[in-house]
Amino acid sequence: MSTKLVQRIESVGTRICTYLLIVMSFIVVVQVFSRYLFNYSFVWAEELVRYLMIWMVMIGSALVQSKNDHIRIDFFPRRAGPRGRRLMETVFRFCTLLFMAVITYKGFQAAYFNRLFESSGLRISMFWPSLAIPLGGILIGAYTVSGLIQDFYRLVSWPKEKLEKMDRRRDMVTYESEPVNQDKNRRQEG
Repeated sequence: MSTKLVQRIESVGTRICTYLLIVMSFIVVVQVFSRYLFNYSFVWAEELVRYLMIWMVMIGSALVQSKNDHIRIDFFPRRAGPRGRRLMETVFRFCTLLFMAVITYKGFQAAYFNRLFESSGLRISMFWPSLAIPLGGILIGAYTVSGLIQDFYRLVSWPKEKLEKMDRRRDMVTYESEPVNQDKNRRQEG
């Protein structure tokens, strides 16, 4: 995929997650005020927030995967050198791809089965909330494949020095963005 297309997709995903969070926050605030000020509770509010959160988490997970920023223990990849790091990343990505294939397949099965049921508060088909899982799996899988292609290209065509420079730059960005290190740096400057 071209860089501009990927950036556009990420931008749309970020906006969707932002809007979902705003809508969820608004619904929760209205529900709380309604319950405590007017002693009235909307039947559908909690259910809608739950379903929106599922969608937001799946889209957000795909966005995190696009940046390869999921939480991980990277002790061994950092010690493996630039080429070893790429090989380990490739193995990790294949494992992620396998897991997403299972999640997507089982998610479509569950969504298809849940089409027969209706939610109690919103009175919508349970197909729509269930659809977040397989579609999120497809998005995460697409970003994983994109990362696999990039890693393979770099592994095969980049010299070791260029890979080391990229790793140092990535490690510096990670190191500088850690809150503990920022506090330590501020104390040393002061």
